This record gives sequence, structure tokens and C-alpha cells, in this order.
Amino acid sequence: MRIWVTLHKHNRIIARTDANSPLEDPASALMECLEQVYKDLDLAEPVWVSKHARELSAFGRTKFFPADFLEPVKFDYMEVEYISENEK
Repeated sequence: MRIWVTLHKHNRIIARTDANSPLEDPASALMECLEQVYKDLDLAEPVWVSKHARELSAFGRTKFFPADFLEPVKFDYMEVEYISENEK
């Protein structure tokens, strides 16, 4: 699994990173990728609710807003996008 994450402020990308995981289980692979992203971007883990899982499953992307984080953040939203293994 591979994900692409961007942080947005005032309609501009202020930071971006990607992460991948060789794990077979999609849930475990996603969690491993997200942990890599949080470390790379020096972020606290946001609250993951069913809305995020539904959006990622249906559309291949989801957004986290400042209210989804327990600590203050300096961006308007964080977008997480699933990257298909077929894309290069």
C-alpha cells in the first residue's frame, strides 16, 4: 500500500510526503503508512472516525481538519490519498 499526504493552508500545499508499506493486511498497512507520515511531518495522530474510512474506501482520499487533531496545527487541512499500486 502507498499513500500520499499533503498539508494545505490558504489553498496552497505547505508540506507533502508519501509512505508505503509491504504489509498484506490493508488496515495494518494503512496504519503503518500513517505512522510514517506523522513522523515525517512531525504531527500528532488525528482522531480517525468512520467518515475518514468511508471516504478513503469510496473515493481513495479523505481530509482531516484541525478539529480532528487533539493538538493545535498550523494548516487548514491534511489530505490523505491512496495511490494505486499500478500508478508510477
